[in-house]
Amino acid sequence: MKKLISVFLVLILTLAPMTGFAARDVAKEEILAQNLKALGVFRGVSENEFDLLRAPTRVEALVMLVRLLGKEAQATDEKNPHPFADVPKWADDYVGYAYKNGLTNGVSETEFGTGDANINTYLTFVLRALGYSDIEGDFSYSEPFSLSQQSGILPAIVDRENFLRADCVTISYVALASYMKNSNTTLSKKLISDGVFSEADFLRYYDGDAVEYNATAKKELDAEEIYKKCSPAVFYVEVYDKNS
Repeated sequence: MKKLISVFLVLILTLAPMTGFAARDVAKEEILAQNLKALGVFRGVSENEFDLLRAPTRVEALVMLVRLLGKEAQATDEKNPHPFADVPKWADDYVGYAYKNGLTNGVSETEFGTGDANINTYLTFVLRALGYSDIEGDFSYSEPFSLSQQSGILPAIVDRENFLRADCVTISYVALASYMKNSNTTLSKKLISDGVFSEADFLRYYDGDAVEYNATAKKELDAEEIYKKCSPAVFYVEVYDKNS
């Protein structure tokens, strides 16, 4: 009897960490993923499954980025080559497009990398998509966090340590409201201009308050922008002297 109890306790202690790991609530991220899918910039592992409680592979993270940019059709049409021998055939076109456009590098000259993507990887991808360059010194792969917070793509809900596909969804979602580098244009406005989705659909499926601490970068306004914001509140009062 004592032996059976001991075995039972061992099983409980063994399974407890797994239970805790699986307990993360991603209901909010499921909604965000559905909205991104409705806009045509995200897809799951199947028609009805997003698999958000799993860490993304480097290839999956890269494919998410290409879809976020609305470049999936272009990538599959162009079929750009790449130098990496470890990319699965289904992802060749995505990696080729990203490699050609400076959105990704491999872990070596001939290997893209088959491991999981961490938060540094995905933030680097998205910052590059917003026009920032780690080569030109805007940020570094080892420290993309300051610029990511400044740019509004790193809300508090993102788990930096246990980075999952759910976190990719959150970063992708808030990135739509973030500004392109040195621009007054957000990523969503660029995608609307490119015909990826309509403004009506964006207003229908995007809620800027859906993510807590959606720290969209606050830009300093120039004189023209200040005028546009303030001019509706300006009025003219003409006073007459009764003796005139």
